[in-house]
Amino acid sequence: MADKLAERVALVTGSAQGLGRVIAEALAKQGCRVLINCAHSPEKAEKVCIDLRQKGFSADTLIFDITDEAEVHRAIGGMAIDILVNNARQDPYKRPAGMSDGAWFHHLLNVNLTGAYLCAQAVKEGMKRRRWGRILNVSSVQAHIGMEERLLPYAVSKAGMHALTRCLALELGEFGITVNTLAPGMVETENIHNRLTDEEIERKLRRFPLHRAATAEEVAEAAVNTLRCGAMTGETVNINSGVYFAP
Repeated sequence: MADKLAERVALVTGSAQGLGRVIAEALAKQGCRVLINCAHSPEKAEKVCIDLRQKGFSADTLIFDITDEAEVHRAIGGMAIDILVNNARQDPYKRPAGMSDGAWFHHLLNVNLTGAYLCAQAVKEGMKRRRWGRILNVSSVQAHIGMEERLLPYAVSKAGMHALTRCLALELGEFGITVNTLAPGMVETENIHNRLTDEEIERKLRRFPLHRAATAEEVAEAAVNTLRCGAMTGETVNINSGVYFAP
């Protein structure tokens, strides 16, 4: 039987825009009090909160940098967070000009992987005391397949999230806490055309057996279903239009 998520406190990192925003709204519709997080765009986060409140949902902003260990613990170490969705990421197509290979690799791992680890560490003790919790790490199909050179650091960072999921699932299962990974492929968000041209999108979609991207709402639905399931842990939910299994 699926667990009810109503009245749970859910933190979705990187939820001021894109997929994170849609996942946060999907959880709000389940009756969660959602915490909208970002590090550098408090105005965007507050706008999301206002929109959710106007729709009758419970939402608050929680502005902190997931890569700063002290800041993470100050922000959420003492909070009773029931659901953690590690969604925040560094866009792999937005490498600053002049940044060295090593600096870029370190930055991607810091945001995409270290941040998820720090947030999980900060909330897990409270979950253990309450003997209930849900952690969902948002990875990518790029963790599974070989990628072009410019996406190598991103793929490595996302692959690391799968190991993080398995290790936390093993540690926390006895406390009624599930830890799973969600691995989308191409997702239709408001920013997709900021990183890819129409030609690049069409070329990528030709590789997908379904020849289409997932909508953010479809991925959010998969996230909610995973979070509601108390019998699944350490697993990866793939939602990528078939590109994972395609030759």
